[in-house]
Amino acid sequence: MGALAIVAWSCFGMLMASNHVTPPFLAIAVVFTSSTLTLLLWRLLRGQGLRGLLPIPLATLSLGFIGLFFSNSLYPVSLSLGGAPVSVNIAALSWPVFMVIFVVGFRVARATWLDALAMLVGLAGVVLLATKGGGVSIDWAVLPAFIGALCWAGYSALRSKVPAGPPDAMLLFVAVSGIASWLVTMMAEPGASAPPDELLRLVLIGILPVGLANLAWDFATRYGDPVLLAGMSFLEPVASTALIAVVLSKPVSFSDYAALLLILSAVACSIMSERLRRKWSSPQAAASPS
Repeated sequence: MGALAIVAWSCFGMLMASNHVTPPFLAIAVVFTSSTLTLLLWRLLRGQGLRGLLPIPLATLSLGFIGLFFSNSLYPVSLSLGGAPVSVNIAALSWPVFMVIFVVGFRVARATWLDALAMLVGLAGVVLLATKGGGVSIDWAVLPAFIGALCWAGYSALRSKVPAGPPDAMLLFVAVSGIASWLVTMMAEPGASAPPDELLRLVLIGILPVGLANLAWDFATRYGDPVLLAGMSFLEPVASTALIAVVLSKPVSFSDYAALLLILSAVACSIMSERLRRKWSSPQAAASPS
């Protein structure tokens, strides 16, 4: 489920970057509205109504809102402030590194040296992929994207530490985020509008990367291994590059292939670490003398 979410997320940057007219918070408001309707329809198709969605623990709702709203809204804000796309991409894709820091700092799971290696190698691959082998200049406009990465990392790492809430808690997360986005739009972007073609792309973002993908990720972070998920998340830039190459007919350079090798190596390290932790926690290991 986590892998499926990561693949779907790879569509987010390509679709969002193609919107040049729509203001950032209006764009996110449309995205969250579309994702809310998508998840609501999914619930109705399963024969469930609104009953059972509430009540939800405040800690769970707060964590979901912080992670979802800020991670999605601050990325286009960085772009609208004039942040260089390369720097914004690096900032936005840095959340797996922060996730492992949260996991270890809050003792969510036991990390190994392989996890540290996976994070370093994976981040190197992300940087290489984003820079295409070139240099990166400091751009303070990327600060919102870094904050968004921190928020999503905190949500992903700590999701299992708060009450699970209803099975469709993600529906509540996106609904509250949508309400907040419309409120910000009315205050900061009065009279804003979106062209029909951009509106369609924003609706698609709401259905796939933000709606169905986040539903799958919520399930993964609730029941899966958080450190393994952090390592797997480095596949996102690889999938994104593949989509850009195929859909937009962009050539893949040598640095892209090198980044792919680094990222896949990071995933391999994370998988090996997860197996090592399973060995530590097995009944045989627990019963063996220290």
